[in-house]
Amino acid sequence: MIERRQVQSMSMRAGALHADDSSPVKGGRLAAVTAMAARGVALAALAACLASCSLVSLKSPEKPLPTRDFNARLLTHDFATRFNTAVEQTADDIAAGTGDPEIRLNTLRWKIGAEGASTRAASQIVPMVGFLDMWGLTIQMHDFLADGAGRSLFGAGQPRAVRLAVDLEREADDLARGLMESAEYASEKQFVDGYASAYPIADLSFARASILDLWARDRGTKTRLVDSLGTLPEALGQTSDMLRLYGNNFTSQALWRAQLAAQESGISGQDVNAMIKHLDERFARLSALAESTPQLVNGVVRDVSKRADASWVEMMGTIRAERMALSSSVSVERQAAVEAVDKERAAVAADATRLANQIISNAGEEARRLVREALMLIIGLAAVVLGLPFAAGYYVGRAQRRP
Repeated sequence: MIERRQVQSMSMRAGALHADDSSPVKGGRLAAVTAMAARGVALAALAACLASCSLVSLKSPEKPLPTRDFNARLLTHDFATRFNTAVEQTADDIAAGTGDPEIRLNTLRWKIGAEGASTRAASQIVPMVGFLDMWGLTIQMHDFLADGAGRSLFGAGQPRAVRLAVDLEREADDLARGLMESAEYASEKQFVDGYASAYPIADLSFARASILDLWARDRGTKTRLVDSLGTLPEALGQTSDMLRLYGNNFTSQALWRAQLAAQESGISGQDVNAMIKHLDERFARLSALAESTPQLVNGVVRDVSKRADASWVEMMGTIRAERMALSSSVSVERQAAVEAVDKERAAVAADATRLANQIISNAGEEARRLVREALMLIIGLAAVVLGLPFAAGYYVGRAQRRP
């Protein structure tokens, strides 16, 4: 289609030039027409080569992340992993040390809410915002478990949860000191403390306000939040880390949510064991029945096998029919595509041939017109050169004859 547009554009230009042939044209018109046609053909050929060559690629410039932002991204991902592991271990220890069902439910809710919040914080697209989000999460969790709405969730295990929150907050603070300069650390520390104080965690769902909006308002709405998203390897590394982080938490989150739903519905571990035992007893009775009446069992097996074979044959027939229909449809679509391409190619070739013929015709007409003009000029010049002496002699002779 690119070649056809180029050819059509050149055809319109050549037609416009041909329409103006009736006006007086100097000898440079032929050179202009020829140069324009050659340039158009060259552009069409170049477009065709670029469209058909898969080795030609355009690469946009890449700007790597600043060193501080890159370090912040790595530290955030690593700290989020340690945060999740520490919360899970502490919650399991608290649950193992108590027989209170409500405390066990709270440990499950804590693991689900805290790990979900840390994963969302670590996946922020702006590296420094992700780090500040994790830092603010540790402060919020400490305030929530020590003095906030979660200060009595775990009974005798509450001090252990508070110690963990203190350790995580201290670790995040140490990471911030190593990552930032002193002035920047003081500014970001004030911002994070203000965020944690203004938006405390209310319950174990760990619903939190967006720190990105507050950080953007704090920096100014006209300030660019991030200068670059990094090079392609850095973006791939970010994606790999996020997939690993979400992959590690997906199974655990699904299991904890299932346990939470089961315990909240009143199903305990003893109930599950009783159900499994009941199933084992049923299987044992079926096995005893099969051993005592082998003929009946063999008959049932044969009936099931026949039905399975019939179902299998029917399913394979359906699959075969669907495959044939799909193959036929694909063949028709492919043939239609090939025909459409052939038509376009034929149209482009016809346009190119017509344009070439028109250019040759125009060039011939211009050449003939120039030859005619040159001949007329030569004849006029010859008439002047030959006639001027004759006319001069004639008038001189007449002048001498007069008395």
